[in-house]
Amino acid sequence: MARGSVRELELLDEQGAEQAANAVEQLTEFLRAHPTPTTHIQLVSEDPDGVTGIVVPSVAFGFFVDILAEMANGNAVTVASVHAELTTQQAADLLNVSRPYLVKLLDEREIPYRRVGNRRKVLLADLIEYKRRDEAMRREIADELTGEAQDIALNY
Repeated sequence: MARGSVRELELLDEQGAEQAANAVEQLTEFLRAHPTPTTHIQLVSEDPDGVTGIVVPSVAFGFFVDILAEMANGNAVTVASVHAELTTQQAADLLNVSRPYLVKLLDEREIPYRRVGNRRKVLLADLIEYKRRDEAMRREIADELTGEAQDIALNY
């Protein structure tokens, strides 16, 4: 896959989803039994002489299992480089917000972007960083509200 590209996978049919679910179960068991920094995988084709050994980093193997799990649940999966540049619609979809709201965030400089002609482009890495900051702020507010609710409950 080219650097900075985004590739979307198609939804699996029922049989494919079942195969993915079975693979997740087997691979999860494999990972439990072999929690090593590197995973050695042997691919076997339908031709009995077609055996290929491959070394896959455990992080990549874990992502593969996660992708299969999502597909088994009927979800489409997008794989993207952190260097990928997204359109405002793609960025809004990833944040699960409307495009106008995302544009507002860009205009307020909450998320960095660059212009290409009359279009805005957002780096996936910047979007992920914004999402982390936003989630941390939400957790902090929720913790404060929980503390206040506990204080109120103790005073009654």
